[in-house]
Amino acid sequence: MKPTKFSSSSSLFIICLCLVSYDVVPALGLKLYENLCSETRKYSQDCLDLLKRDKRIVASENYHELSVYILDFAIKEAKSYEVYLVGKAKKFPNDQAVKICATQLITTTVAAFESSFSDLDKDLQTSIADAVSAGIGADKCDKAIQNEKPEFDPKPIHTRNNEMLLLSVISVLAINHLT
Repeated sequence: MKPTKFSSSSSLFIICLCLVSYDVVPALGLKLYENLCSETRKYSQDCLDLLKRDKRIVASENYHELSVYILDFAIKEAKSYEVYLVGKAKKFPNDQAVKICATQLITTTVAAFESSFSDLDKDLQTSIADAVSAGIGADKCDKAIQNEKPEFDPKPIHTRNNEMLLLSVISVLAINHLT
């Protein structure tokens, strides 16, 4: 059997077909944040649900813009969570875990997201490290609450801690695209 010869137009067609196949994300119409959320694997739906709450994130057209908006969103969410924890600590003054979460742990999460944001245009590696450390306070808060067995339903705190952890991961993934 003789090998098939391709004409130059056939070769050009195959090359174009390969290029189109390679560029799947835009061809499928995925937005940048959707592509980023797919990188979180088993948490991609949680990621999508969380990031859809900010229209700027949804409309982002490049990874720098996306990183800025995600970090800004993370700061706002962390501050909102801090206010919630402070209120919870006032309502349950004998609960040491909530007190520590409200006065120390979530404060470090807010500060780390703010630091990551301020380092974004100066030092990407430091910005990534700060984004990673933002999740540490939320993780320690979650463990403290689980260990203490509070007299209230801890599910809302657990949910918010998971959101902070996910925002930490998402921030790292977005910033990493800039390196």
